[in-house]
Amino acid sequence: MSPRERSPRGSDTERDRPSILGDLSLGAQLSLRGGREVVLRTVLTAIGVGVATAALLLAASLPTILDNLAQRHADRMDYQVAPYPEPPAGDDTLLVGLADTQYDGRDIHGRVVRAEGSDPPLPPGLAEIPGHGEIVLSPALADLLGDPEAKALLQGFDHHTVVGEIGPEGLMGPGELAFYLGSADLSLENAGIRVTEYGGEPRAVLEGTVILLIGVVGVVVMLTPVVVFLGAAVRFGGEQRDRRLAALRLMGADRRATRRIAAGETLPGVALGLALGTGIFFLGRPIVESVSVSSGLFTADVTPQPLLALLVLVGVPMLSLWVVLGSMKGVVVDPLGTVRRAERPSPRLWWRLLLLVLGVVLIVLSMDFEISRRLGLTGAAWLPLVSIGLLAVLFGTTAALPWLVERVFGRASSGPLSLQLALRRLGAAGGGPTRAVSGIIVTVAGAIALQSLFANAWAESTVVRAETRTQAYAEDEFGGSGFQIQADLMMPPPDNDPVAAVSEVPGVEEAVAFSTVWGVADSGADVVVHVADCAALRQMADLPECSPGDAFSGVPGLAAGDTVTVRPKDERAESAWTVPRLTEFEGPLVEHPWNAWGHTARDVVLATPEAAVLPGEIATRSSVWIRVDPSVPGMEDELRFAVVALDPTSHVGFPMLSATYSAMINMRDALIAGALASLAVIAAGLVVGTVEQVRGRRRVHAVLTAFGTRRSTLVASVLWQTTLPVLLGVALAATVGTALGLLVQRVAGIPLAFTPIDTLVIVGAGVGVAFLTTLLAIPALLRTMRPEGLRSE
Repeated sequence: MSPRERSPRGSDTERDRPSILGDLSLGAQLSLRGGREVVLRTVLTAIGVGVATAALLLAASLPTILDNLAQRHADRMDYQVAPYPEPPAGDDTLLVGLADTQYDGRDIHGRVVRAEGSDPPLPPGLAEIPGHGEIVLSPALADLLGDPEAKALLQGFDHHTVVGEIGPEGLMGPGELAFYLGSADLSLENAGIRVTEYGGEPRAVLEGTVILLIGVVGVVVMLTPVVVFLGAAVRFGGEQRDRRLAALRLMGADRRATRRIAAGETLPGVALGLALGTGIFFLGRPIVESVSVSSGLFTADVTPQPLLALLVLVGVPMLSLWVVLGSMKGVVVDPLGTVRRAERPSPRLWWRLLLLVLGVVLIVLSMDFEISRRLGLTGAAWLPLVSIGLLAVLFGTTAALPWLVERVFGRASSGPLSLQLALRRLGAAGGGPTRAVSGIIVTVAGAIALQSLFANAWAESTVVRAETRTQAYAEDEFGGSGFQIQADLMMPPPDNDPVAAVSEVPGVEEAVAFSTVWGVADSGADVVVHVADCAALRQMADLPECSPGDAFSGVPGLAAGDTVTVRPKDERAESAWTVPRLTEFEGPLVEHPWNAWGHTARDVVLATPEAAVLPGEIATRSSVWIRVDPSVPGMEDELRFAVVALDPTSHVGFPMLSATYSAMINMRDALIAGALASLAVIAAGLVVGTVEQVRGRRRVHAVLTAFGTRRSTLVASVLWQTTLPVLLGVALAATVGTALGLLVQRVAGIPLAFTPIDTLVIVGAGVGVAFLTTLLAIPALLRTMRPEGLRSE
């Protein structure tokens, strides 16, 4: 073919390019100049896309958040990276003692420090090492100490001089409670460590397969409703758009042109939504510093990862166009009007079930480590598979809902008039009503699976410090019974009486002080030496007559004059102790907290201070046994900080407390925040979607009202129209969510458990959100029943 013969075709192609741009431009102009209704649709689309974009940008910030948290945690590592054996003291060494504690259930990161030279390593966030009696506080702890209600906390810190605040680089978040206290009394012998530098290798904040799995499930569950909401947002005003396209067909536009015009009509709303969402995200970032979830986040932490941010800004318009063009497949736009296919094909079930099966298979493959090894999936390579599997199951659940609605409600023809109107609307609207509640279905199914997984992991991560919470010890000369707790002091001040200090705390019924050292006898037997006065020793064992200078032992072969090599528990120093005159006893030892290691009379020496003349270089561990009344309000915090005032490195063990891994606590707080955000997005989408559907049928409502239909009947029909798919969808979501939770527990190796109460709460929340948002749409419904709705142009 000659160039002359090909040129006309080339000219047609060149003429087609301006027509494509012209159609897109015409659609964009219609969305901005097509009247109040069209502009309102564009605004609603922009709001929906903006909310979805902001949520997706927040999700795109998750890698940066985790990296920053891991880096700050690594930068302030001290005892985790302390060299062993300890280097000699020098100008570049710093002694560090652990002083972590709690207040009102919140963890406090505490350190006691002493510079051994002129150039010690500085902890992150500090300008200089505090001197003796000086303290540097985090901003959150400083604010809390200024609260007049925090009297117990103030008791532990009011005798120190505040010399500064910890900078952001030394904190996990703006809400973290932390302090660095200078003390000249700190030494290696009283549980200090010597460091020459700070910092270690960053590690993942969410460690362990179960923690990672919960994180993946949580992110998928929180983001899937956002994607569903985005798909619903770009469909706002679909019926009015189709009528406008019919008018354009009458003016000569072909079917291809109408599709391009529809795409162009969507673009301004999407573009405005991207700008709005980006603005909401960046303007809302400072809010994270005021959110009281764990230690919180700094504003700089919430920065989208560049590649993910680009994916959001490109993916949102592409997804929007795909949804709009896909929604027109079931619509015939002719010059004489818009026809929605009256006889829609019945929803096919096979591909919907295929999604569910595919998701289950991927989850099993990703979590079965033997199969993963054979497939070459090492490390965290299972994360993409389990994410895709979860998405397939959740979207398969929503995809199965139209089929269920068709089967359950498609042939119903009886009942009150309001129910029949709702059923007719459900049958005529296709997937519209089900799309409106898809966000609820996804969230309910995912939340049930997530909650069941998290509840079991939480139970697995909780360690009870005492086998029984109500261990009351028998009647003795002190009389009464109560909870037994113990306070361990590594560096108590010599001029303070710990018994007198703790006895002033309301709720303390009795206190007994004693000291402990560990040693090895000449025979090789381990020996525990408890030193206390006679009254305290009688609380430890059933002893014969006791007076100052006495010592008691049941250790076989141990006699006066023998040598015991004694040392503190940290084994940093040791020396010989000559055993004094001993009185044998056979016990039994009373079940006290100090006897948590299960000692018997055969490995314990009980000595009065006059008998236990220990070498001066040996640092004993001082302890106070305390009997308390746990019913006294605030007793725990007041007692804890009364001991902290004596020794900031002390530890008070409450039998009624349980210890939970901090990663699980942080995960719980993050999931609660994410669930609230998802519910807010879903509620906004439902309100806008329901109002848009009501406005789209205003002429029908006006006609029905003019012919005598009661308003209450129309209101009830709208409630039925929303409630029926929600009830059916929630039942489906509860079934799938429960099965999914059990499946994930099974493949993750967590004991299977079902939590019906929590499931009912989640289901009730989903139904409640749908019902509430429908009620919010009733004012718009009542306005459509006015006679003005009969007017037509």
